[in-house]
Amino acid sequence: MYVTDTHPWLWFLSSDERLSEEAERIFDSAERGDNTIVVPSIVVAESIYIAEKKGYSLQMKNIIEDLEISSNYTIGPMTYSILKGITNDDRGFSIHDNIIVHTAEKEGHKIISRDDKIQKKAEVEVIW
Repeated sequence: MYVTDTHPWLWFLSSDERLSEEAERIFDSAERGDNTIVVPSIVVAESIYIAEKKGYSLQMKNIIEDLEISSNYTIGPMTYSILKGITNDDRGFSIHDNIIVHTAEKEGHKIISRDDKIQKKAEVEVIW
């Protein structure tokens, strides 16, 4: 199981060439039903914002509706344990990245991210 950062998810949805081959392989695998990707609620919120502000041609409303019925993707909720974890974290992540990292770490899931700080400081494997 994997947890995705915002840009890899957006890049997969928009077929952006910035998505690494390994990340694309993981997303394709989820599309086939071979694994599950957790999309943290903050990633969904950031994606809506970025899609609107940066002009991505994505229908986020439809994507969110698809997430609700998908068995390959799940929205990672903001839980008490994540909130507690981010308030005690001193690794210097942005609030968004902190939520993504704690979503993965609380369950031991790998993270899909190109973010250097996440790659260096997360306590789970980071794929890019």
